[in-house]
Amino acid sequence: MHTKTPGRFLFVAGAFLALLAGQVFSRELAQLKGRITGEKCAQLGKIGECYLQWANPMVFWTEEGDYYAIDLSGKSGVAEEKFDEAFGQEVELQGEILKNGEKERIRVAQLKILKPPAGKEFFKG
Repeated sequence: MHTKTPGRFLFVAGAFLALLAGQVFSRELAQLKGRITGEKCAQLGKIGECYLQWANPMVFWTEEGDYYAIDLSGKSGVAEEKFDEAFGQEVELQGEILKNGEKERIRVAQLKILKPPAGKEFFKG
């Protein structure tokens, strides 16, 4: 009489879990350049001249002209204040693009302001 060994089952289950874990951990973050702006400004194409009252909700506008809602769900590696500081500035970010139907959003892991505003200079006249 031949019986199945539990070792074979454990080996197959372990291999499956290793494969699944490899897919989860190998998820690459997108690296993009663009600007933090308001959604209305992105829709109207007014990237460099966004009014403060149009700043909410904030989106990430890419150099290619696409924009993503910014996911601020606490799983982001960036504090919300950093987005306020980066508003209107050229930035580089790394994040995971999340799709929910046709609307895409990005969960930002790292945010770097590329050209911070220069200090004010006062001229004597």
